[in-house]
Amino acid sequence: MLSIIQESSLPTIKTVLLTTVLLGTAQLLAGCDSQPANSNEKDNDNVAAQTDNIDKNMAEKDNASINYSSISSANADKAQNNEAEKLSNDKTINPSGYQKLSFGQAISPELLSELGLTKEKTDNEQCYYVSNPALNYIDKEYGKRASVLYQIIDEKAALIAIQDPNIAFYIDIHVGDAVAEVMQAHDNKLTYEVDKYAVDGEYYNLIANVNFKVIKEPELGESLKTENIKLDSKEDKLPLQIKYYIKGGQTLNEHKIKASDWTADKKSLLKGEVESIDIGIPEAIYLVEGCS
Repeated sequence: MLSIIQESSLPTIKTVLLTTVLLGTAQLLAGCDSQPANSNEKDNDNVAAQTDNIDKNMAEKDNASINYSSISSANADKAQNNEAEKLSNDKTINPSGYQKLSFGQAISPELLSELGLTKEKTDNEQCYYVSNPALNYIDKEYGKRASVLYQIIDEKAALIAIQDPNIAFYIDIHVGDAVAEVMQAHDNKLTYEVDKYAVDGEYYNLIANVNFKVIKEPELGESLKTENIKLDSKEDKLPLQIKYYIKGGQTLNEHKIKASDWTADKKSLLKGEVESIDIGIPEAIYLVEGCS
């Protein structure tokens, strides 16, 4: 009886086991098929989100880069202009000044020491000259001289004097140039004055106005007054003039000739060459000699 039961139940058990195995395999396969699908969707979503974030970050960086570049460019241009102006002042004497000194700038002993400028021996504390001992040249007649002199009046920079032929001047006129070159550089708009100590005209001066117009001409022997001057622009703080000291000239039979009174005959009589050049405020230009 037992053997009959065993023999009859054996196929049934095998069938149950086989069915279980098949069902388990089917579920396992189904699980494997469904899990990668969900995982891929999530991965795709994550990749898309990361891509969006990367694009967004790159866009923000690009914008930041553009703005920074624009600001940097503007700052660079400004810095370059400032540096160009500084270099210009360091190398060329012009209406802005020369080597860290500008017209009208307050002068103190500390500043002079900082710039390496030494004061000329004088008892006049209201008007004196300073120079840089390292900036000099050898003159054939006078020997070693200062290339550039700064005149200080009432503790302010009032005038710069050029004595060295190698010093650059913004008008492109140098010590030693012919008087004809000076006249041409200023379109003949200069005032002629005979030097106080040379009545025969051997030494005379040519004066040019830089940044102003004269409303009323001074009388003979008078200085040009501030109230008779009109500045060319609001940027001009001080009226400036240029005085060319000419040697080797001859008299024109007139002590002073205004720029508006030049004639071809008078121009043709001009002889000589530039001995030195001054640029400064009229109060300094109109001084007859030094600080007198």
